[in-house]
Amino acid sequence: MKTKRKKKIYPSQEYSNLKGPIRQRLLTERKKLGLSQSQLGSKVGVSGAMIASLESGRSKPGLEVYLMLQEVFKVSGEELFPDF
Repeated sequence: MKTKRKKKIYPSQEYSNLKGPIRQRLLTERKKLGLSQSQLGSKVGVSGAMIASLESGRSKPGLEVYLMLQEVFKVSGEELFPDF
């Protein structure tokens, strides 16, 4: 029986799956405005699924989306995406 080799984790990858702060910040700002994911997506110019993907940390925003989110929420991009 073969044993699986443990995948080596490099220091830069150690925290790559932490999604908490980004998810919380986007959710908080969206809920503060009383918007659904699809409503926010319409304001920003993307689908509701893309907003869900951003909130869950599965994807990062492109420059246009990043700037539009700053404009909609009236907060700096660094606050929304500290690791961007």
